[in-house]
Amino acid sequence: MGFWLANLALQGVMVELTDNDPAWVGRLFFALFSPALLFSPIAGVVADRVNRKGVMILCYFGVTVASALLGFLAATDQLNPLSVMGLAFACGVSFSFSGPAASAVAANIVETEDLASAISLQSTANNLTRVLGPAIAAPLIAGGRYATSFGVFAVSSLVAAAFIYAIRVPDYERDSDTAGMWSRVRSGFSHARERRPAMLALITASMLSVFGVAHTALIPSFAEEVLGARDAFPWIFASTGVGAMAGAITTGVEGRPKLRRSTFRLFLYGVALMGFALSPNLLWALVAQATVGFFYFSVMTSLQTLLQEVVDEAKRGRVMSLFHVAWGGLFPIGALALGEVAKVVGVVAAITGSGMVCVLFGVGVTFWLARR
Repeated sequence: MGFWLANLALQGVMVELTDNDPAWVGRLFFALFSPALLFSPIAGVVADRVNRKGVMILCYFGVTVASALLGFLAATDQLNPLSVMGLAFACGVSFSFSGPAASAVAANIVETEDLASAISLQSTANNLTRVLGPAIAAPLIAGGRYATSFGVFAVSSLVAAAFIYAIRVPDYERDSDTAGMWSRVRSGFSHARERRPAMLALITASMLSVFGVAHTALIPSFAEEVLGARDAFPWIFASTGVGAMAGAITTGVEGRPKLRRSTFRLFLYGVALMGFALSPNLLWALVAQATVGFFYFSVMTSLQTLLQEVVDEAKRGRVMSLFHVAWGGLFPIGALALGEVAKVVGVVAAITGSGMVCVLFGVGVTFWLARR
């Protein structure tokens, strides 16, 4: 919840500091999520070599420091676009190292037959925060209380670290490879290629992240330019969370994941995204974005479960780091590019084009898998 509160506050303060320049908002997303691209492969090696719970606790302390600095600068009116991006990058570094460790721990503390249900519950809990976080953030952002938002994130990060400390992680097989860092990174990539359909699942997640999820960087601009309501964008994010919870739960009760089902839902995601781009009013936008959220987390939860089921324990951290690159690491590239495209063709055309790419990829891969 603290993350979503701070994430929306970052967007709100950047919109305010740059007079709603979509390119700057895209750069903010790049700063926040690019560490997943840069550091997640290394973080995967770390998660396979050292104590995973300790990595997570250390990362949450890093987030606490960065968010506390954001709160101090906001309270003293010293924030500027570059300082916002710098501290967002610092938070992103912590997230990039905690992500593979957290995914691996989730698989360590449940039995294999319960893995799909556990990942679904984890996604559902995460998406509940996508609803409650924006709901809390909306009045704070409307009142310009950014320092409060960042302060709450600092406190909530400490609370999360305490919860992680209380988790009991059973013994698991650690990587005994004595090769160098980059050799171990490459071994994780090779393992994903060997364990079909892991690589195609990673490619599907990458397409969804770059051409689909990147549209969230334009939601603040969309709310003001298209809907005429700048303060409405937290509620649009909240509606995404409502749909995402439903998508995660649906995936959890379906049993074992199937890649063809995921690629078909990527096609439906693209259709819903184009419907959002053409929203004539706020109600339409909320319903459309809830549908987008449903298919987004249905696809991502299914792909994550599929990967967890096919990888070896000693290489789990490295393969899941590739998933975090596909999910979060490539997202800032799409957000940065989409922000620049929106400056040229407009927000509506940029989001519509993103939806069309998802439609074409989803249809193409679904038919290819069906023929095979």
